[in-house]
Amino acid sequence: MKKIDKQKAMDFMKRNKIPLIIFAVVIIALIIGLIVSFNMGDKKDNLTKNEEEGMVANTNEGIINETTYQNLQFSNISLISENGYSTFSADVTNTSTTDSDVSDVNIVLKDKDGNEIITLRGNIGEPLKPNETRTITAVTKGKFDNATTKEIVAYESVAR
Repeated sequence: MKKIDKQKAMDFMKRNKIPLIIFAVVIIALIIGLIVSFNMGDKKDNLTKNEEEGMVANTNEGIINETTYQNLQFSNISLISENGYSTFSADVTNTSTTDSDVSDVNIVLKDKDGNEIITLRGNIGEPLKPNETRTITAVTKGKFDNATTKEIVAYESVAR
């Protein structure tokens, strides 16, 4: 085995000081680049997970089709799940010639077998005048993309 002459090594380093510094900087930059690259990869994985858990619109015809209940027409209906919550939204129009006396309705979401999944409260509020339209929104925890139909019925308090 060959012994390294300390003096020759020192002379080599003095003669090649600038290239050695550049070499060290390049190595450090590569290490930092790899670390940043791995961290960015983790963030991309989180974004993918969030997209998979992201917004899902229920487009089943039985959910989004227009429905009439006691001269109130429910249209522009959507059921959107996002971040663990679901939002039911609909425009409600009074199609009669008199003020509506309906201030609340139950929105019953059902699965493909007709079983109730959940009942939401649709608060219309003050009486709707003839041809007046108001948007109602009901938000609840859970994801209801498996709902295939809805039923608008008389409001009854649902104990939870």
